[in-house]
Order: sequence, then structure tokens, then C-alpha cells
Amino acid sequence: MTMTSTAMRTTFMTLAIAGSAFIAGCGNTSVIEKQDTRYEVSAVDENRDDALAQVKERALEVCEEQDRDKYDVIDSRVFGPEDATAKNADGNRQLEGGTVNEDTEMAAATHEGEGYKVVWTVRCR
Repeated sequence: MTMTSTAMRTTFMTLAIAGSAFIAGCGNTSVIEKQDTRYEVSAVDENRDDALAQVKERALEVCEEQDRDKYDVIDSRVFGPEDATAKNADGNRQLEGGTVNEDTEMAAATHEGEGYKVVWTVRCR
């Protein structure tokens, strides 16, 4: 592993820990831009239906920012309160190949705590 990869991994882990501490049971969303015009959109909430509604809303918002008014859901994942290990693994998966900068919202992507996590991979059209 190169020095740059190690530094990036350390940065991501630090952001993941900070993000996990930030979500104290309230609804939250995140977006991570992928290199091939896809976006990983996440929502976390104590209620499954609310998390789904939030991820739909956030997906539309990110596409509108790209001057698009529709999106296709390429992949959909839902994790329940008991899926802490899967949520952690999925957060790492979301970060791979993504563009992370000061505007990237990380809290929902790296969520490991209670509540439901909904993750959609979308492509704007």
C-alpha cells in the first residue's frame, strides 16, 4: 500500500468515526459522487419509510444540481437496526472510487448505529 493510499484510508476512517458520532438518532442524508456519473445517495432514520423518503428526495436534489430532473436507481440497499456490521462494510464500499471533498456529506454514508440506512446508486438523466 502506498503512502498516499494509507493517508487516504486514515482520513476516511477519521471521517467515518466523526460522522458516526454526529448522527445521534436523527434523520440524515449523504451523497458521494462516483467517477462514472453515478452517485451513492444514503439516508439514515429511525423509521424505514422516512429513510426511504429522504433518499428519494436527496437523489432528486443531487440530479437537479446537475440540471437533470430524473434519475435511474441502479442499485438499492436497505439495512436495519441490527445490521451494524453490514452498514460499516457498505460505508467503506461507498467510499471506494468516490470523490470526497469538503462538500461531501459523510455522516449517513458511514453510519454504523441504530436506525435504518437506505443506500441508492443513481444515475441522473
